[in-house]
Amino acid sequence: MKFIFLFLVFFSLSSPARELLRVAAVQGPPHVVNAEANPPQGSGPDFMVKYIFPELKKKFKINVVWKSSPFKRELRDLENNQIDVLFFIVKTPEREKIFDYSAEPFISEHAGIIVHKDFHKGKNSASMSDFAGKTVGLMAGASMPPEFKQYKIKTITLSGVDLGERLSNLVETNRIDGVFVHLSSVTREMVETNKYPNLKSIEITDIPMYKVYVAFSKKLSPEIKNEIDSLLKANRKYYRAKN
Repeated sequence: MKFIFLFLVFFSLSSPARELLRVAAVQGPPHVVNAEANPPQGSGPDFMVKYIFPELKKKFKINVVWKSSPFKRELRDLENNQIDVLFFIVKTPEREKIFDYSAEPFISEHAGIIVHKDFHKGKNSASMSDFAGKTVGLMAGASMPPEFKQYKIKTITLSGVDLGERLSNLVETNRIDGVFVHLSSVTREMVETNKYPNLKSIEITDIPMYKVYVAFSKKLSPEIKNEIDSLLKANRKYYRAKN
């Protein structure tokens, strides 16, 4: 019995500990429906779990650990090397100084805004100038388009898993004029999910389409970053957002 105990102790000490890959997702249905679940729910996490993480585990002998916190804190944790991978976020010059990004964008779309149905009645698109002087809600930590300053668009920011519902309610009750999201697929899903019959999603078509990426901690090993990049490029064609 003593021999067996010593053998187990020796085996546990001599076996190399698996490296942890700490991953977080940004709330934004249908791509990430519930960022606080473990693992998060939605098309994005499903894709990563199916096509990316199994290969990383095989090649690098790593374990994936999901982290959950409000988006603003996720950005801080990525900067401070408390998480290794964060998806999906917009690339900005300021963020490029503190994060690394996947070589190619994962999603490219026009921005979307949730508004009352009588806004631009019969139309599903608008210009940013249409919101000059108005108040628009968005996720805390989200990058603001330069047009917000240009057209003196005021903002209110919120965080949390029920962010979409609370912001949509502010539009429904006329306390703000719209909800801005960098991806119009997210605003469409928010309107459908929250079932506000007096709201609609419109696309903002007078500014360039937004691109969202997988972001990495600067301290994550280049080998793992490169492998994730290769896997994203090889498997991106299989991604389907569940609308």
